[in-house]
Amino acid sequence: MSNGLGTPAGACGYAKTGITYNYGNVAAASSKLWKNGAACGACYLVKCGIKGICNSQGVKIVVTDRGDGDNTDFILSSHAFETMALPNKASQLLPKGVVDVKYERIPCKYPGHDRLMVKVTEQSRFAEYLSVVLLYQGGQYDVLGIQIYDGSVKQWKDMRNAYGAVYDLPNPPKGPISLRLKLKNIASGGAVKLVKLDNVIPRFWKAGVAYDSKVKLA
Repeated sequence: MSNGLGTPAGACGYAKTGITYNYGNVAAASSKLWKNGAACGACYLVKCGIKGICNSQGVKIVVTDRGDGDNTDFILSSHAFETMALPNKASQLLPKGVVDVKYERIPCKYPGHDRLMVKVTEQSRFAEYLSVVLLYQGGQYDVLGIQIYDGSVKQWKDMRNAYGAVYDLPNPPKGPISLRLKLKNIASGGAVKLVKLDNVIPRFWKAGVAYDSKVKLA
């Protein structure tokens, strides 16, 4: 995250979107919070408490990567880190590197992106290999799994969690493709629900394109 924003090589698999996700206020989650990639896309309010340097508002961050620091729960982008500072105090906060913080899970909100998007990753190859990642997931949900509907056998099939937030399947069914998400609602005590995305991926899908699910998660 040397440019102060996110990184296109983050462990969640958001690629170029990870650079400016949430206006660059992003973070890598530690092993403690990673949850085998279910931490990807989770939003937190993070505050530091150094009097005279840290503000009271803190910063709202999105997990886009994985990383372990010096007994830290997050590694914030420098943009997110300095956002915790009072006006004209970022130059005093940044050199500290590691600070004590308080944090809490909060609902994700993306102005201008209120519906869940399904991106076919750049690694996909039409008709041979399908790899997807969810973008702009609102609310407080952990993604526990993604299934794909195979109309030829009338069955839902589990996609493999390749890494981070990326799920894949070789020889996918012909489109249009419907997906079913297994989501854990953190806000409601961990209740699990299934969310169906009908025909979310068109028949002739393309690698690198994000498709509108028309579903709002809140």
